[in-house]
Order: sequence, then structure tokens, then C-alpha cells
Amino acid sequence: MDTITIIVSGALALLLAVFLFRLSYTILINLVNGRKFHHTLHQEFDKLQLSNMLTALGISKTDYIYQTSVKDIRQQMKLCSDCESTDECDEKLAMSGLDISGIDFCRNEAGLRAIKQQVAS
Repeated sequence: MDTITIIVSGALALLLAVFLFRLSYTILINLVNGRKFHHTLHQEFDKLQLSNMLTALGISKTDYIYQTSVKDIRQQMKLCSDCESTDECDEKLAMSGLDISGIDFCRNEAGLRAIKQQVAS
């Protein structure tokens, strides 16, 4: 091998190493930021009755947060926070054995029904 081949090979190996390091670093940072985001979303979510509704319907909150699009979660959280049927919601949540057919007052009924069917499948 001549000198130029060695220099070019070394430069390519160095560039590949830098690329792999940067790629690994970027993936790690994205994972950390994603976990922080979902943790914050989970905390906001726990403040709403929607969180208790999911539990009462037998839907895992963690699975819901990680499998449902953020746009849909935000929309459902807004519907829940703007709801005027909180007294009826509290009454239903206080009863044991809440069924999806018993939440016709809920503004998130359609979304919860779809999630419940998805979980059952």
C-alpha cells in the first residue's frame, strides 16, 4: 500500500468513527428527551379525571400515554379539563365496576371506547 491509500483509509475510518459517535449521541439524547416529555405528560395527565377514568375502565395509563398520539392525548385532556359534567363523572368513578356503556356523559366517550376496543383486541 502506498502512503496516499493509508492516509485516505485513515481519514475515512476517522470520519466513520465520528459519524457513529454522533449518531449514538443523538439517539441517546432523543431517548432521554422523549422520556422526559412522556414523564411530564404523565404528570399533567394525572391531574385530570381522565386518568381515573382510564383506570376505572381497565386501561393502562402508561400504555395509553405511550401508544396514543400526543395530539389525541392533548385533545382528550382539553376536553376533560373543559368538561362541565365533573359531578356526574365523580359519581361514576366512585362506583365500582364502571363500564364503557355507562359514560355517555363524558366528552371523551368515543375516544375511550376506541381505546378500550383496541386494548380488548
